[in-house]
Amino acid sequence: MTMQRYDARIFDLIPHRPPMLLINKIESVTQSASSALVYIDSDAPFYEPGLGVPAWIGLEYMGQTAALIAGYQLQQGLVSPHLGFLLGTRAFKAHCAYFTAGVLKVSCQQQALVGEGLATFKCIIENYAGEAEGGSCLAEANLSVFRREIT
Repeated sequence: MTMQRYDARIFDLIPHRPPMLLINKIESVTQSASSALVYIDSDAPFYEPGLGVPAWIGLEYMGQTAALIAGYQLQQGLVSPHLGFLLGTRAFKAHCAYFTAGVLKVSCQQQALVGEGLATFKCIIENYAGEAEGGSCLAEANLSVFRREIT
């Protein structure tokens, strides 16, 4: 792909850096929702020639996209600096074994915030269909994230 590999805005919102920065571009981010694009090609981390990226890597795509929300909240002064730990996932469903060459859209919606310590997110990964709505669903999950303030 001839696209710029990373959207510089990502570096302002989350601490991940290459080679473990797995999302490539911010599509949108608010205090309760985010979406990011992931470029799947031979330069993508975890890419397996002839196959693509294993679908279970989608959990990290979801986690990094959810982290954009926390970064945005921090920028807006809505939360204190904190670390986020992925506690687990419920109902992870991959509708493919590998993400093949192309562009994925990862969307996360914060579902609940329990106190300052626990957040849950509903996440979906779709084939990116450009400006058109509704690419085909490739994976979905609910994530639970523990937030710990940095002191």
